[in-house]
Amino acid sequence: MLKNLFTACWLLGFSTLPSACELTMQAQHFPPRFIKAADGSWTGYNIELFQALAKELGCTSQFLETPWGRSMQLLANGELDAMSNVSYNTQRAQFAYFIGPHQQERVKLVTNLQPAPSKASLADLVHGQHLIAAMQGIYYGTDFAQALETEPAFRQRLMFVTLNQQKLALFLSGRVQYMLEDQINLQQLYLNKTLDPTQHPALFTLYENPVFFAFSKQSVYQLTQERLEAAWQKLLANGMQQQLKQKYFVVVPNREN
Repeated sequence: MLKNLFTACWLLGFSTLPSACELTMQAQHFPPRFIKAADGSWTGYNIELFQALAKELGCTSQFLETPWGRSMQLLANGELDAMSNVSYNTQRAQFAYFIGPHQQERVKLVTNLQPAPSKASLADLVHGQHLIAAMQGIYYGTDFAQALETEPAFRQRLMFVTLNQQKLALFLSGRVQYMLEDQINLQQLYLNKTLDPTQHPALFTLYENPVFFAFSKQSVYQLTQERLEAAWQKLLANGMQQQLKQKYFVVVPNREN
């Protein structure tokens, strides 16, 4: 962890050196953002963007493959330095610096029902009868959160999982009739022919918001938010983010009804 490396340098009587700085970020195989090779190495949009950001800070990068919900706890405790694709809210801002945004997230409701509903909304979802797969620890917006609090029957129909592969397996097996999926991930599933856009259409956008790199205030306090923000602005100025978007994201026609 970053704070341990800084502490070690202090105990040895040396000033903090860039070579002693290592930033750890949560990762899961989730193309095109996170791509884990057979040899255990990582590539992908989030990976390369974080590596570039760490380099601007004079640091190296390490990636820890941990579930999202668990990672958020580690971030809050200072046992993990960073996460990506994190939605801002006041609770998380108590323990994390938000740098970015690095992307605009659009969460779609996808169905395997045939025929697919001709129209759908959150209200239809809340008062329906079908099962829905979602990721544990992901923020899906205030309306969704309020529905979970006020509609017990709706909450009972939600199947929360810790890995995206689990969510996809539930959906493809027909054990759930809906799943919540980010638009970019959904496009990748269509392109890879894991899903068929005619058999598994997106019905509507449930939630849309910018997402950020979140850095633990406990573990990166030596860097300061100002230094983190300055490094991010430098990446924007040199075009690194745009280059990586062009490298990893293929735009396909919107298939949402």
